[in-house]
Amino acid sequence: MLDASVGRIGALQCRIISPRAQIEIKQMMPVWVPGRPRRRKDAEDITRLEVALGEQDARPA
Repeated sequence: MLDASVGRIGALQCRIISPRAQIEIKQMMPVWVPGRPRRRKDAEDITRLEVALGEQDARPA
């Protein structure tokens, strides 16, 4: 899950959760935590992440 690079803001460093892991977490949370409702925000985030990944994959190297 934390397979992406280390991020930094000023002196603060932290591991970055990959976009694909973020998508999986948002899709699976209602399965992993029964009774947790699916949220509109999560669906919007998933769409936004998928679009960004598609645009990223289409860019020339």
